[in-house]
Amino acid sequence: MSQPDFKLDPGLKLGPVCLKVNDLELMLSFYEKECGLKVTQRDGSFTALACGQSKEPILILDHDEKASNPPAEAAGLYHYALLAPDRKSLAAAYLSLGNNGIVFDGYADHQVSEALYLSDPEGNGIEIYADRPRSAWEFDEGEVQMATQPLDLDSLIKELPKEDKLTGIVDGTRVGHVHLKVTDLQTSITFYRNLLGMELMRYLASAAFLSAGGYHHHIGMNTWESLGGPRAQKGWLGLEYCVLKIPEANLNELSSRLDVNLNTQDDGLGRLFVSDPDEIQLVFTAF
Repeated sequence: MSQPDFKLDPGLKLGPVCLKVNDLELMLSFYEKECGLKVTQRDGSFTALACGQSKEPILILDHDEKASNPPAEAAGLYHYALLAPDRKSLAAAYLSLGNNGIVFDGYADHQVSEALYLSDPEGNGIEIYADRPRSAWEFDEGEVQMATQPLDLDSLIKELPKEDKLTGIVDGTRVGHVHLKVTDLQTSITFYRNLLGMELMRYLASAAFLSAGGYHHHIGMNTWESLGGPRAQKGWLGLEYCVLKIPEANLNELSSRLDVNLNTQDDGLGRLFVSDPDEIQLVFTAF
């Protein structure tokens, strides 16, 4: 199948991930005290958090005491992934979060990146990772080669001088990708590839990885737990939406392609609200 004419701009970047949460104070304690994020804005039920001195949020918590847990087999968030600026920053996150009492779910060397895995108190999966240089990525017939191998933690720790102060998730960290649980892999690939204009970077029997601009993936998806399960629902805890930022011209082109009107907010920026085949909410905005 050939790549459609329309493509998302190669400069695409992910904005904040919004999570619907029950216990706001518990979640803030985790993200502020244990992860080192800082609250930058409160607006009604929404609380935005950023890292370091940045004012740009990487996470938004939407407080809803009445929201319920989704079924384990439902579509939704597998994990959201925070991209550290470099390997030293990943080492700082590993040591700092560990010193703060966080127990990691696992570690992995994915060939294109090195990653730490953990969960927040309400069970949302989190990956913190650092990319290897693109020049080190390997391709086979156009597919980026990724694997899950043991992470060399001893080598990682050596990146960080002992005198460095540990501050949690460091300045410059941003959302690098979002990995979704989907109910039908081919249907989701068709949507993200043929309609939204992403490139299929890697395809496995039960997982796929898509991106813009040749990145290893901005969107991951799998059916490991969710094959044939229910679609996402608004009253459930977990992923409420994720933000994708593209140039204004590309945003207008996507709006016309999908025949969906841009919604202009108080800040003057147009936003395009899109639901994927599993009712997972995407918000496109211009940068």
